[in-house]
Amino acid sequence: MEWAYDLSGAPTGRVKKYQVAATNTVLGRHYLKAADGGSGIVLGTTAGAVDFIGVNIDAAGTYVTAQQSDNSDTERLTSLIISPSAVYKARLSGGAADGTALTARTVTTASTDGLTVTHSAYDASSPAMDEGVVWGYSGANAGKARKVITTPDAVSSTVTVAFPYDIAVGDTFLYAPVYPTRSIVAQFTTNCQEIDASAAIAGDATVIIAELKLGDIGSDGLTQSYAYLQFCDSLFGATVT
Repeated sequence: MEWAYDLSGAPTGRVKKYQVAATNTVLGRHYLKAADGGSGIVLGTTAGAVDFIGVNIDAAGTYVTAQQSDNSDTERLTSLIISPSAVYKARLSGGAADGTALTARTVTTASTDGLTVTHSAYDASSPAMDEGVVWGYSGANAGKARKVITTPDAVSSTVTVAFPYDIAVGDTFLYAPVYPTRSIVAQFTTNCQEIDASAAIAGDATVIIAELKLGDIGSDGLTQSYAYLQFCDSLFGATVT
């Protein structure tokens, strides 16, 4: 993920360096506060963002603890954006691996009221997309997004606010289990740089979605759809649980 903007209006994020307690060469990863007895800040996990400190913008190098024969310094630092009001841009991935394309779901039954998306080859209840977002990838509703408000069944999903056009057989839609202003358990990809949109995400208060920018067939929405998120459980935001 990467810094997108700050809710305070600041043009850049505040950056500080900290001693790390793990080797990491991946940029755009979130770090958490050191545990009692720990030697430094620790890497966040795919589903862990409690006691958030910041997102790194450089690599810390290889973590070492033993005194070196050449007397070189064993301290390993990484630079983190620590602004508590920072918002980060994370791509929506179609799987646990970074860069996985989303899968377009083809409509198999028409809806003349724009309230039901039916797709016999996809079960939106497993993983659950309830409280997430469904948006048009191709067809008359391309680029239009709605919140999924009831638990989907094995073949269809329902929205409250109708899509503006009838949903036709052959139209395609995309799904993600996130929605603006919804707080969620952090469910990141393996390298914690993107959101795994193929995984069910339950309610929580560690990450909140500020906005979504969702692409359709004309803007490569399979690989260019993004969530903009804020870490709620922030050490410097005075919201640590």
